[in-house]
Amino acid sequence: MSAPYVKFVSQKINKIRWRPSPNPSLEQSTVFATGSWDDEPGQLRVSVWELEPQSEAPPTGDVAEELKLLCDVQHPGDVTALQYLNNDIILTGSSNGTVTVYKHHHRSQTLSAMSSYQHLHGGAAKHHNSCTGVACRELEVATVGEDRTINVLHLEQKTPVRTFDKADSCTINSVAFLKQNELATTNSFGQLKIWDLRQVGSRPARMLLLTGERVPLHCLDKHPTQPHVIATGGQNGMLGVWDLRQEKYPATLLSAHSGDLWEVKFHPTRPDHLFTCSEDGSTWHWDSSAVKEALQAGHVVNSAVKVASLTFEGHVINCYLEGRPIAAAVLQAMSTRGSASTPPCRRSTYHP
Repeated sequence: MSAPYVKFVSQKINKIRWRPSPNPSLEQSTVFATGSWDDEPGQLRVSVWELEPQSEAPPTGDVAEELKLLCDVQHPGDVTALQYLNNDIILTGSSNGTVTVYKHHHRSQTLSAMSSYQHLHGGAAKHHNSCTGVACRELEVATVGEDRTINVLHLEQKTPVRTFDKADSCTINSVAFLKQNELATTNSFGQLKIWDLRQVGSRPARMLLLTGERVPLHCLDKHPTQPHVIATGGQNGMLGVWDLRQEKYPATLLSAHSGDLWEVKFHPTRPDHLFTCSEDGSTWHWDSSAVKEALQAGHVVNSAVKVASLTFEGHVINCYLEGRPIAAAVLQAMSTRGSASTPPCRRSTYHP
């Protein structure tokens, strides 16, 4: 695995996403967006960056890119959720409950707010609940928050087209579209819930849960080609893989990290590969193609600070670390493939 490329920036980064490539089969995107948190009012930003080839390759032969800030814009509150709708539209969720739609103007390299759903996740006048997750499917957007509510938006309308009011008894931490009319959410009671948007009322179509102690589930991701397979990450560092064709419990539950597991992602074109990042400062590459009955850890990238978010483009993983200053690590992690003879994990350590 190639050495990581590290860039120090002046923000604490909470979320990061690659911009979709217009021709993913022909070229990889070199642009990604980040969202900051835990800063002074007026200093919280949504930023767009680009990886540019260096004029001269380093003598070590490692990553030959430089990171360039293309544009940024002030954000109302901490960025708690971030998604690209297409190659120029970015959606964000805020700690004040607002959901904002930004447009990236490529010619002028500027960001502007197209629309905003102010304080969508309610709360008292002086205390708004955080929007904890957003999911996109064409022009439809689903949002969840600390107010235990699910909102379904259509970006051509100014108000939600559907609201599951008090859909849960605790904070809803993440959301994903499974199908056109089906959502999955995770909550702080360790439950995975499936919602049918065609049903009347605010009750889930199905509920699945962890066995034993109720541990909050922070994140989830859907398998790119098998929508009945979902991966989740929990507060205790456990990685769960769920088969929705089964009854109520995860098909696989693995002890992964020593801290909260903040984000889990299937590789979009090689879904046998799964990646997780954690409060313990590590980013794990799991390879299920080498082992039939259980996932096998392939690579570990470890740092001294929390890894808050990660994203993919082609063979490149991009993850942001929380610290002072922040280190952005771009890893050529897919350049080698795990095998049955590969040790359970290989660790690459650096100190930002």
